[in-house]
Amino acid sequence: MMPIGYKKKQGKPSRQIAVCALTGCLAWLLIQVCSVFISRQAGVLWLLTCVAMIVVSLVSSFAFLSRAKAADFLISVQSEIDKVTWPSLPEVKRATVVVLVLIVAMAAVMFTYDLVWQWFFQVTGFLQIYRR
Repeated sequence: MMPIGYKKKQGKPSRQIAVCALTGCLAWLLIQVCSVFISRQAGVLWLLTCVAMIVVSLVSSFAFLSRAKAADFLISVQSEIDKVTWPSLPEVKRATVVVLVLIVAMAAVMFTYDLVWQWFFQVTGFLQIYRR
């Protein structure tokens, strides 16, 4: 069994994100399961149950992510993220403009196709034949 602080200085951002995500998902799941047994109108009991489920989720997340395999995986994820070269702000703006222009162009093409096919089906009477 590895100690709780297994390589605690390495991969810190990845571990923090993983703990938050796992805690949130697990807490939501446990609260949904508990809502079957405890009514939401129970007031204080419902609130205490939610807080307890969040604490259980947080402890479970830390316990799971402190294991050697999980910690090594998150450390390697962080080392790969550190190797990424992020684009500059002007590059992001240019790429965003290109994507938006292409989306608008594709929407216009699809709209035109729709109008043409609608006109074609009305002229040929296909829609009336099909509805019989």
